[in-house]
Amino acid sequence: MSTNGQLQLQSTTWLQRSTADRPTFNGVIRRTFSKTQYQVFAMPRGMLFLEKRISKSGGGGTNTNAIVAGAVLGGAIGAVIGAAIASSMETASAVEKEENLDIQPEEVLIELARTRKKSFVAKYDEINSLTIDAPGGMARLFADSTLAGWLTLRDQCLGKITVEIHEQPAMAVAVENLPRRLGSKVQINVDFDQQALRFVPKYTARS
Repeated sequence: MSTNGQLQLQSTTWLQRSTADRPTFNGVIRRTFSKTQYQVFAMPRGMLFLEKRISKSGGGGTNTNAIVAGAVLGGAIGAVIGAAIASSMETASAVEKEENLDIQPEEVLIELARTRKKSFVAKYDEINSLTIDAPGGMARLFADSTLAGWLTLRDQCLGKITVEIHEQPAMAVAVENLPRRLGSKVQINVDFDQQALRFVPKYTARS
């Protein structure tokens, strides 16, 4: 699926245009017998799907300041952030240690992508459409309990790609920023449910 996108990493000067404006979120792409975790960067001219490396480490402590900050933000985004932090405090002692890729400069991200064979890019001018959906009703009963939603991307070179999102804040980043990049190519089929503190299909939103 990602062969063409991987080849495009060999010539990526078009992708490196801005260090200040690159919204990012985590996603999962499942294949027949495997799944790959990615950090997706919505850069000015394309989406970089960077294969992640995650290790296990000992549990961390609580973060009261972060909870307060989420509450102060208010609104849907603040509620999502606060809920996500509260949820993370209840996890088991074994936690995931990530790479802090969002603080790395573009040239580092590109070099990492070139060395990780499952990484790829999707140019905005080659994307035909992108839809954003969330599980609801019966679908939620059969979905992974952590599934917040998914993106369905149809690309001229890469074909159809489904990206699972397992964090409500990541959904918020996608919903807010991808329309800025792709304009009318994006179809958003979700609303934020203020009571449930999650994204839901538009027709089931209660707020």
